[in-house]
Amino acid sequence: MKILKKKRLSELVADEIKNYIKKQDLKEGDKLPPISSLIETLGIGRSSLREALQLLETQGYLEILNGKGTYVKDAKPFHIQTSFDIENERNFLLEALEVRIALEGKAVDLAAKKATKSDIERLEYHLKEYTRCIKNNERDKANLSDSLFHQTIYEAANNEMLKSIIDSVWDTFHQFWNEPFGIEDIFDQSYPYHEDMLEAIKDKNPAKASEAFLKIMDSVRTSINNI
Repeated sequence: MKILKKKRLSELVADEIKNYIKKQDLKEGDKLPPISSLIETLGIGRSSLREALQLLETQGYLEILNGKGTYVKDAKPFHIQTSFDIENERNFLLEALEVRIALEGKAVDLAAKKATKSDIERLEYHLKEYTRCIKNNERDKANLSDSLFHQTIYEAANNEMLKSIIDSVWDTFHQFWNEPFGIEDIFDQSYPYHEDMLEAIKDKNPAKASEAFLKIMDSVRTSINNI
């Protein structure tokens, strides 16, 4: 049986930077955007980003020049993703999925019991925005709308301790749900279940809301395993 090394957060963020470089088709000598832009684009924390950039610099892939920015030093590795890389990312996502089911599953149950009219309106808005952005091929905005939809569920649960726990792990993996393996539309097929979950929350039906949520998670798990 193959033993896989678990990746640290900085290594996972480094993978996202590699995906970004590949998608933007950056070459040796090209300059990366400023730190603030990468934070917004990749949806990660400043400290995690700095650690990842330093890691890639020590590996000889990037060059960080004080006061001038970060430059691509060797672009070849960014355009190659091995089966080992894919297996590591798959395992990380599946473990993160287990955590998400435990935490968000409870949030969905509570939201179906406690959601206010304002919560429902915000959920409806974010889901409509997600649909609009997908139709207009605005993937980054669609990812943001999806994140805001789920964050609104956490708030609608009206449990500060639960939300605090979810917030504490959010930065660790939320970006990796957006475009894992560099595939933009990997989780789009779960969208109909989002509508079902919202309707159940509106109807104050925790059982139906949880059922729809688990269908979303099953769809996500299938997508990950099929890579």
